[in-house]
Amino acid sequence: MGTLNLEDRTTEYQWATDVNFDGIRLEVLSDQGDVLFDVSIRDDGHIAINTFGNEVAVDLIEAAVELARHPR
Repeated sequence: MGTLNLEDRTTEYQWATDVNFDGIRLEVLSDQGDVLFDVSIRDDGHIAINTFGNEVAVDLIEAAVELARHPR
């Protein structure tokens, strides 16, 4: 598990794999520990975001995408 540090808050994240997905997911967690949204990085480099219908602040999404673009 890791931490995204923003100006006004700190949010935890974790990397996850799925046998049905050719890539890796960066799962950003809510304060309750549930997945708030994920950033999916396919093996071919394509990145997608799934917010599961949650309203998520843009700065948090930007920080997660920036982290996802760096090598793990």
